[in-house]
Formats: sequence, C-alpha cells, structure tokens
Amino acid sequence: MADPDRNRPHFYELNWLGKAVYLGGTALRLSANLVDRTVERASLIMEESRAAYLREVDPNIEDAKIIEERDHRQPGRAER
Repeated sequence: MADPDRNRPHFYELNWLGKAVYLGGTALRLSANLVDRTVERASLIMEESRAAYLREVDPNIEDAKIIEERDHRQPGRAER
C-alpha cells in the first residue's frame, strides 16, 4: 500500500517556484486561521456582552428622560 503523504514532494525537493507557492499557501492558511479565530472570539465577546446586558435590564425601570437642559457656560466669556 502506498503512503498517501508520499504523493506530495517534500519541501526540500521543490524548486524555487514550488517553494514560493508552498510558503505563500502556508502564510495564507495561517492568516485565514488567525482571522477565523479572531471572528470567533469577537462573536463570543458580543454574545457574552449581550447576555450580561439583558441579565441586568430591569423591565420596571423606564429609560432616562431629560427634564431640563442648562447652559453651564459663564455669561460674558467668548467661546473658543
């Protein structure tokens, strides 16, 4: 029975173009894995944040309303 890994040449058997393609493919695979893990982690953080927010929401409390706005600048001072 033939070894399935032996169907591919070893890295040291490749010419310069084959080595460049191999290294480029490896870099692309590593970059894709990094992006995939980053997206998975961001998704997990988003889900945990949403769950924590919903856990702390009290349905008996209304949203805050602005009753009055005041201008706290001192009269007579020029704006910059």
